[in-house]
Amino acid sequence: MKNLFKLLPVALLGLTLASCNDNDDNQSLPQTAVLTFEDSDYKGTDNGGKGFDDWSSLIDNPQYNGPLLYPAATDWLYNWNDEGNTFLASELTNNYGDNKFWGGGLVVSNYADTDFANCDFKRQLAVYAAGGHNGSKNFCVHNGTVASGDTYSKRPSFYFKDGTERIVDHMWVANTTYVVNAIVNGDDQSPAFGQGDFLKVVAIGIDTDGKETGRCEIFLAKDTDYLKEWTKWSLASLGKVARIEFNVEGSKMGTYGLNTPAYFAYDDVLVVL
Repeated sequence: MKNLFKLLPVALLGLTLASCNDNDDNQSLPQTAVLTFEDSDYKGTDNGGKGFDDWSSLIDNPQYNGPLLYPAATDWLYNWNDEGNTFLASELTNNYGDNKFWGGGLVVSNYADTDFANCDFKRQLAVYAAGGHNGSKNFCVHNGTVASGDTYSKRPSFYFKDGTERIVDHMWVANTTYVVNAIVNGDDQSPAFGQGDFLKVVAIGIDTDGKETGRCEIFLAKDTDYLKEWTKWSLASLGKVARIEFNVEGSKMGTYGLNTPAYFAYDDVLVVL
């Protein structure tokens, strides 16, 4: 396994990226399954509810205003499920009631771009890497933030569709190109990051009774530095969960909430069955 923390002394300012402790790589685990988003690992029968028989069918084109994430009609809400494997599933939050991705959600992608200059929302599904984790093709992109005190909006989440509580041991996280451009160059919402600025993802575990089991967080950026490669994020301390909600939080706040684009990419979600 390549050392994905080699940037810590220089590129990540020595900060502790995640507030949850990683499991020992040598620890023996019970039976597990990994959500890879790769077509070769797909075991479902009707992903997305439209007869899709692989993961790549759920990748929209173009990245912004495509037919899957911004449908003309509101009779279908983008969704996916990992039936027969991890049993994880997700759908758009539909916070604006129009079934479109700008309301938040978790969507499959294979777009990759390390040229962040002038990258805007039109390249919102591109990961800031050569591709998915460990040289894979597909991964997932999160969009969404819910401000503190907002009891109406839903946070993007995945959940176990069969209703069983399980432990999500870890996942791999990376920045998107759109976010890196906002961090380095700023955008029309806010200037580039400086000392004291940060952007992080918070994971909230929820059990079958709707009660919170715990929280974990990982920094996407701090001060002027940011994640530059896929990074392991342990979620095991959340315990057995029925759902994990994700929220992007940061220092650059405006009248309507977070000004920094609320995106991150994730891949290879390991579930203890």
